[in-house]
Amino acid sequence: MTSIKNKSLLFIIGVLLISNLVMVGMYLFGTKERRPRERSQRSPIEFMVKELALDDKQAAAFKEMLDTVKQKNKPLLDSMRTSRESLYKNLKAEPQPDSIILRYANTIGKIETALTINNYEHFRKLRAICNPEQQLELDTLIQRMGRRTARKKGQ
Repeated sequence: MTSIKNKSLLFIIGVLLISNLVMVGMYLFGTKERRPRERSQRSPIEFMVKELALDDKQAAAFKEMLDTVKQKNKPLLDSMRTSRESLYKNLKAEPQPDSIILRYANTIGKIETALTINNYEHFRKLRAICNPEQQLELDTLIQRMGRRTARKKGQ
C-alpha cells in the first residue's frame, strides 16, 4: 500500500514539475510581439492628435494649450493634495472637529471648482482651433471622458 502511495506521490510531483517547466518556458520563450502602447500609456497629445486627426499646426497649438493648463492646474493640484492630507490627519483626532473638517472640505471644493473651470476653458480653446468635423469628434470624446471619470469616482 505504501508503494502505491509513493508512486502516486511521485507521479503528482512529476506532473507539477513538468507543468512548471512548461510555464517558465512559455514565459521566457513566448512570443515577444509587442502590442502598441495602451491608451492609458499614450500621452494626451498623441491621443488627441490621433482621435481628432489634428494637423501639425493644430497639434502644436494643442501642446501649447496643454502646457498652459498644466501650469495653471499644478499649484491647484498641490494645494488640493495638501488639503486632503490635512483633512485625513483629523481621522486620528477624537472627537472629530466638524468645523475643521467642513473647512477642509470647502477648500477642496473650491479648488475642484477652479480645476473644472480651467479644464473647461482648455477644451473650449481646443474646440475653437478644430474644424467642424473635429469639433463633433471632440464633443463625443469629452462626453466619453466625462462618463469614464464619473464611473471611476463612483467606484
